[in-house]
Amino acid sequence: MSITIDEGGALPTSAGLPTSAAATRFVGGEPGSAYFKSGDFAPTPLPPTPPTAVGVIESIATGAPAQIFSQADAAAQVAGLFSDPAQQARIPRIYQKTRVTTRHLAVNPIDPEFLSYSREVGTIRGRMNTFYDHAVPLAVDVAGRAIAHLEDPASEIGMLVFATSTGFIAPGVDVAVVKQLGLSPAINRLMVNFMGCAAAMNSVRAAVDFVRAHPDKKALVICLELSSVNAVFDDNVNDVIIHSLFGDGCGAVVIGASNPQQQLPAGAVVIRDSFSFLFDDAEDGIVLGVNDNGITCELSENLPQYILRGVDPVVTDVLARNGLTKSEIDAWAIHPGGPKIIEESARSLGLDPEQAATSWDVLAEYGNMLSVSLIFVLEQLIAQQAGKPISTGVAFSFAPGVTLEGILFDIIRP
Repeated sequence: MSITIDEGGALPTSAGLPTSAAATRFVGGEPGSAYFKSGDFAPTPLPPTPPTAVGVIESIATGAPAQIFSQADAAAQVAGLFSDPAQQARIPRIYQKTRVTTRHLAVNPIDPEFLSYSREVGTIRGRMNTFYDHAVPLAVDVAGRAIAHLEDPASEIGMLVFATSTGFIAPGVDVAVVKQLGLSPAINRLMVNFMGCAAAMNSVRAAVDFVRAHPDKKALVICLELSSVNAVFDDNVNDVIIHSLFGDGCGAVVIGASNPQQQLPAGAVVIRDSFSFLFDDAEDGIVLGVNDNGITCELSENLPQYILRGVDPVVTDVLARNGLTKSEIDAWAIHPGGPKIIEESARSLGLDPEQAATSWDVLAEYGNMLSVSLIFVLEQLIAQQAGKPISTGVAFSFAPGVTLEGILFDIIRP
């Protein structure tokens, strides 16, 4: 039997139930059973259900540490740390294969003082303090620019989502942001940790759910990663591979709610759908961990194969449930996690190389910034010119599991 509740919250009398949803009591009987029973009290109408809303990215801001490191220079310096001539010759090739040109790093992992410190035992507490010291000013700057368009951020922002996989301390960066930007002490705070490169997608989804449930409020999402504070070079080529690729950065977005027919300004990004899918038998693909000397990351040589076989079926299904096909997608935001990540994602989807050009650009200039990278890609896609009023796009990244996380979106053009 189907029952329709009217705008005032009343149930139809023909349903054989009380005339108001508020005039019922939920009574539990035996374990596993429940039934409705009418009560002897005056019916109180429920408040009207808010109109259906969609989540909209209203603004994006990005930033990175001021120190810029040339990949070629870094390769030469790291090679000098190894005594084996074969490794010395191999390391520049490893750096070249990343297709990274420059990276922004909070700390220089090759600095003699930091290098000596990183080889000590039990440095994790100190590294987390270093993370906090560098993360707070970067987060406050980037988030401050993201909320600059708001008249009264303290009353307008109802939720803060903070995502990172490279530093853990509490009270943390989220608390510092709330206090230094003058946000409300009653703000909802959500931490998204250890979701790796896909954390921005998780964060956006949580923020969209919040603003749809509270359409009078906005959500602030901050993704911040400082991989450099976890760097270790201990005569281990795996350390070289990991730290030849990762860079530091921060991205922030403000998400609000909009009615489907509401006019939106140019640059707004409507979140049409989100998706998450856990691949079978791929647990070794991305492994994050913690040891005495910080946070660790291991990427399996099988990861490209997991991506190749897994991306297209998921994305195709998501598009189909929204009445779309891949040929109708104008913008592809592929996580710039490394050459194989971009190449195998594009190959799985059957994309031309130029369709992933923005991801390649971000990788070359910043390296893999984990959760932050997709925000940089989205920012650049929004800034690009388009010959149509709306550009439909797909953004996705990968989390440990391996899990594919993403969104379907529309960019409003001038």
